[in-house]
Amino acid sequence: MVFCAIDWRCGVGAIGHTVLVANRNERHKTMTEITLFEYSPTRSARCLWTLKEAGLPYKTIGGSSKVIGSEQLRAVHPLGKLPAALIDGRPLFESAAISTAIADLVPERKLIGKSGTWARALHDQWVSFTLTEMEAWLWSSELNASELLPEQQRVPEILAQNQTLFKKSAAVMDSALAQCKYLVEDRFSVTDIIVGYTLYWAQEDKLLSGFKHLRDYLERLMAGEHCPFEHL
Repeated sequence: MVFCAIDWRCGVGAIGHTVLVANRNERHKTMTEITLFEYSPTRSARCLWTLKEAGLPYKTIGGSSKVIGSEQLRAVHPLGKLPAALIDGRPLFESAAISTAIADLVPERKLIGKSGTWARALHDQWVSFTLTEMEAWLWSSELNASELLPEQQRVPEILAQNQTLFKKSAAVMDSALAQCKYLVEDRFSVTDIIVGYTLYWAQEDKLLSGFKHLRDYLERLMAGEHCPFEHL
């Protein structure tokens, strides 16, 4: 099947005349082609880390803030945000979705549980919890305390509330990590990559001082060979 343009609405497309093979088994006989739109301080760091853990070859587009909002990026992500990816010519956006898809490409690396397993359910649980109950408050604070929004649109009064809500959820994860070193099956996985980025962000915002187990967990992650956080 040949597509002449990328269409994020239905998740299909190609660059130029790249041919997409419909049969999944045939597709895996050849190397997956991955192109990542990225800029390392953004959530694309999750995807870059996952790619390195997966050992897959990839190309990148961007490397600077100039790519954000570009016409090329909007063809893959409707809001022109990072990260976004083309995997065998098919568009995918959101860092957790991209990282999970990459992990699924290399089952031998055991970066994620198989679909339908309890390990996969736990992955979904902790990723959803992190993005909705922790990162959402960090992002709201970032928007309302920086030039990302015009000054007249910022609500600085919300910052204290965001911190309170973040810490409430951080206490839950801190308690979980008191019992284990990693969140799923007590071994490193893509779950930790996704969660780790949020915790590094929180540490930069000085929100982890009361959570020893989260700090120890983040330290373990940052000791990993491919962790990019020190370079953000």
